[in-house]
Amino acid sequence: MHSKYIYLIKHGETEENLQGIHQGRTVGGRLSERGSNDVRNVATSLAAARITVDQMLVSPMSRCHESAALLAAALAPADIRVDERLAAKNSGHLGGRPREFAQIEASRHGVPIHQLRTPEGESSEDVQARYVRAWDEVASSPYRTTVLVGHGGGIACLLLWLTQNSFDRYLAYVPGSAGVTWIEVDEGTPRIRLMNVPPTELPGHLAARTAQ
Repeated sequence: MHSKYIYLIKHGETEENLQGIHQGRTVGGRLSERGSNDVRNVATSLAAARITVDQMLVSPMSRCHESAALLAAALAPADIRVDERLAAKNSGHLGGRPREFAQIEASRHGVPIHQLRTPEGESSEDVQARYVRAWDEVASSPYRTTVLVGHGGGIACLLLWLTQNSFDRYLAYVPGSAGVTWIEVDEGTPRIRLMNVPPTELPGHLAARTAQ
């Protein structure tokens, strides 16, 4: 049985990221110049490594659509689909506001920030649950190579679950602009081969890993 390869790719940096805004689902976002270049660099590196992508699952947010289009231009995945489970966190009234407001709100309610759930919104634990559902489906699918284009928060939540770590370590698992994680699944067991590698470092990491 062939191993499966799953790549988790965060969307590129957005103009809103530069302004310190928490976008969530409220703000679709558009890539900054750096964000676009970062995604192009990832696409070039993966294409140079001759990685054949069977399917690409993409968050419905515009910043992920823009990133996926740049990736697809170089990788030509056989199938591209929007997956609502990869969407940004629904932060309710905190979406589109400065990032520090979430911590202020969590302190006001006396809860850990990962358990903060705004009215009609969701917590980071909720985000983790839907990213894990998407993961389980991909890991058991017949596709050999899958790319998931999602959000830093969602990817961090999934990585915490895969590494069996608590939300105390959340910030250590958040990828930067177009950060790449490569996971090999062999007989149902995931093995993280690269985690949150920046675009500029990806060529060297891929060369070292594929040579093994």
